[in-house]
Amino acid sequence: MSLINNALKKAQRQRTAEAEAVSAGSPSPIRRGKSGLPAQTLILIVAGAAVIVVLSVVATVYLLRPAPLPPPPPAAPAAPMATAVQPAPEIAMPVIKLPEPEPAPVAPAAADTAPITPAATVTATEPAAPEAVAVPPPATAEPARADERIYAFIDNLQVMGVRSSGADSKVLMNDRVYRVNDLVDRTLALRLIQVGPDRLVFEDANGITYTKTF
Repeated sequence: MSLINNALKKAQRQRTAEAEAVSAGSPSPIRRGKSGLPAQTLILIVAGAAVIVVLSVVATVYLLRPAPLPPPPPAAPAAPMATAVQPAPEIAMPVIKLPEPEPAPVAPAAADTAPITPAATVTATEPAAPEAVAVPPPATAEPARADERIYAFIDNLQVMGVRSSGADSKVLMNDRVYRVNDLVDRTLALRLIQVGPDRLVFEDANGITYTKTF
């Protein structure tokens, strides 16, 4: 744009100079050299050159403009990590071997036996016939129910060792050794009646059995 303005100003100055020369009354007309260009042609050339320069700059800027980058792909959601569930280790119940009791010495049988005296014969007399007495029917008793306190007591038992050998079975519970038919709790009248390799059976005063497995 500055080139066009300069060309316009230069052409205007030339026209002003020519007008002043004509008004001065020069007797002979002014002849221009063949090599000189008219002012309008010069203006057109300068304007065309400026347009070409502007178009070249615009084309260069447009061609050298970097291509827009594609948008980044959306990040895939992270898959939740699967936590491996490890099984709880099995706790083996220790079996404590209790010392076997020594058999009690058996007293020898007496060699001599006392002679058996014959019983005196007694004449039997026929008893009188008993009088018939009306017996009231027995009252129907309600069936005994299991005691919830005994269930709580059995659940809290800590079995530390078991020896299952029939009638001589033993079990170590709560730091004490119990045998079959031993009274485990006096308040609840709970008795141990069976010792197995994987269970204990108890019985209360009403004959109801309770089982503890381990």
